Amino acid sequence: MMHNNLHLGRQPILDGSDNIIGYEFFYRNRYGECIIDDPRHATASVLVNLLNQIGSASSFGETLAFINTDGPLLLTNILRTLPKDKFVFELSEKMKPNARVQDAIRYYHSLGYRFALDNASFHPDYFETFAPIFPFIEFAKFDVNQTDIEQFQLLPNPYGQMKLIAQKVEFYEMEEAYAALGFEYFQGFYFAHAHVITERRIDPQYVDVMSIFSLLQQDVTIEEICDAFRDQGILSLQLFQFLRSVHPEYIEGISSIREMIERFGKSALMQWLLLLIYSRSGTKAINEKNSHAVFAQSRIDTMSLLLKKITPDFTEKQLEDIHLIAMLSLLEGLMNIPMEVLLHNLFPSQEIEDAIVTHTGMLGRIYAATLKLESGDINGAAILIKSYGITPDDLSS
Repeated sequence: MMHNNLHLGRQPILDGSDNIIGYEFFYRNRYGECIIDDPRHATASVLVNLLNQIGSASSFGETLAFINTDGPLLLTNILRTLPKDKFVFELSEKMKPNARVQDAIRYYHSLGYRFALDNASFHPDYFETFAPIFPFIEFAKFDVNQTDIEQFQLLPNPYGQMKLIAQKVEFYEMEEAYAALGFEYFQGFYFAHAHVITERRIDPQYVDVMSIFSLLQQDVTIEEICDAFRDQGILSLQLFQFLRSVHPEYIEGISSIREMIERFGKSALMQWLLLLIYSRSGTKAINEKNSHAVFAQSRIDTMSLLLKKITPDFTEKQLEDIHLIAMLSLLEGLMNIPMEVLLHNLFPSQEIEDAIVTHTGMLGRIYAATLKLESGDINGAAILIKSYGITPDDLSS
């Protein structure tokens, strides 16, 4: 059975005045269940679903995103592709911060990345394990159901320099008691239950991700990378959404997918693909194609084929324009990004804007004809591009 939806848990974190300062995001598998077999896979899946598909604008906006993070992921450079002012990486009490992980936390902290202790404790074993990284922690989260509140009054408080968050708060008196102890932030059913966000999945094929990742490990030119992406429309869609979520400056005013890739850079692109690889690890569904991905690739392929049929001596610029038009139309239809927002961010050429908005010009006719073909109207598509010598028989073939 194929599952064409992704699921992501979200719960707000509030200050004492009930203002939302951020959201914690929770892993959910393709069935909507919270079953974690591999923490690295869970973290990567949350980031991919959040940034590549849902988008930061609709999921946490201008607030913080709290993400549970495992040790092995900290040993990669993936975090470097994420903006340090938007994320807080939570360190589970089950994590084993060995010397390499401690060095990684120290390094990322020096760059301005932010960390929180999840399910912090006064237990001596916890202190022994986590005390070395205390200087690099901004937030400490305490489960009110697992914490003896008197410990904050009777013992020296090693968390005094951290911002304290009481989680699993279920009634007002609990919030009041922890606020009296200096807790600034709160999370729990008293404020809001964890809400599961459900969106369409638009996943690339795992083998395609691996192919481009392997290509990047070689000494290849940007032309070779762009050629590889040209055949992988789903990856282009996800990369655009990722950059829109974390580095909007990289897509502002771009005129092609190539320019988007050039701005991001080969090294960052490799780390982003590594995140995709980790997000699929341990699953059996990595080679499935869902209907949304098939539809998206079909639109890109159809528009490209129509261009080649109309203009056998097409230019590289025309092919790039066709891919950009297809991508923008899919971002609006599949990822729910309003076209006016996309056009405002990109400032495309008048030819591309006319093609998308009014379906005029050769590119616009190709786009309009593709929409007709998707609805099964071959004659309608043929009428739109009749002036270019295309017949219904041409389209049927």
